[in-house]
Amino acid sequence: MTHLLTVRHLTKKFGTFTALDNLNMTVEEGEIYGLLGPNGAGKTTLLSTLFGLLLPESGKIQLKGQNITPAHPETTPGLDGFVDTPAFYPHLTALENLRLSARRRRHQFSDKTMQQRLARVGLAKAANRKVGGFSTGMKKRLGIARSLLIPPKLLILDEPTSGLDPNGVKDMRQLVLALKQEGVSILLSSHVLSEVEQIADRVGIIDHGRMVREDKLSALTTTPNTYWFKVDDATPAVSLLSSYDGFVVDRVEGNSIQIRLTPQRSVADVNRMLVQNNVNVLGIEPEKNHLEDIFFRIIGIH
Repeated sequence: MTHLLTVRHLTKKFGTFTALDNLNMTVEEGEIYGLLGPNGAGKTTLLSTLFGLLLPESGKIQLKGQNITPAHPETTPGLDGFVDTPAFYPHLTALENLRLSARRRRHQFSDKTMQQRLARVGLAKAANRKVGGFSTGMKKRLGIARSLLIPPKLLILDEPTSGLDPNGVKDMRQLVLALKQEGVSILLSSHVLSEVEQIADRVGIIDHGRMVREDKLSALTTTPNTYWFKVDDATPAVSLLSSYDGFVVDRVEGNSIQIRLTPQRSVADVNRMLVQNNVNVLGIEPEKNHLEDIFFRIIGIH
C-alpha cells in the first residue's frame, strides 16, 4: 500500500497541557483507518489539527507526500470531512446548503450533480427539506455529501455513528463500506469499538496525546498460533491430540476444538494427523479476540 496521510512528531499544547505529544500516524491509500482512544486522549485535537482548525507547536503533516500547511488547509486539495456534527444553516434546505458550500469553496456545480451527491448518501427525497428538521444521522450524511462534492483523497469522519439509532448505525456502516469500494480512503474516529471492528482495515490507538499502537486490525485481533478446528466428532480428536507433543487443547465447544500450537507444529500438521486417523475436519479458523478486549489491554499496559 501507498502512504496517503503521514503525520510525524506532531505536538500541540494548550498552555501547559500537552494534547498531542510527538504523535506519529500513517493512513494507507484505499483503507478505512479507525482512530481510537478514551475521552481526552487527543482524537478531536488531532482531527482539528489535520483540518487546520488548530495550529501545532511542531511536527509535519503530509497528504500523498505534499506538506499540508495547517493555517491554510484549503491550499491542499484532497482532505475533507467533519469534526463532531457537521454544521449547516437550519433554515435552508439540503440542496441550498450544498449550493452555499460550493460557492464558499469557489466551485460551481449543477443542481443535478448536487442531487447525485445527495442520492449517494440516501438523501434524495430530502433535498428540498429544511435541515433544521433533520435527524443527527441525516445531518451527518449531508456532511458526507458536502465532502463528496469534490471527491477527496481522504475523507475524515469524527464519530459518524454517534447519536444514531440502530438503523442509522447500519446505514452509516454500509455507506462507509460502499465509499471504500469506490476508492475513497477513510479516517474515522469512534468510541463504538464493535462498529470499528466491522469495517476498519487498520487502527490507531492514542492515549494522553501519544500513539500507543498502530496496526492492522487482523494482527491485533488474531491470537498467534491458536486455531479452532471444527470436526465431525470432538471426543476421539481430543484424545488423539493429547497423545502427541506440540499440540495443546485449550477449549472444546461442541465439536469445535481450540488448539494452541508450539513453534515446531503447524496447522497442516494438525489437519494431516486428524485426517489420517479418520477424523473429518470441517473447518479451520484462527482464534480472534474482540477489539474491545485488545483496546483496554493496550490502554492499561502502555
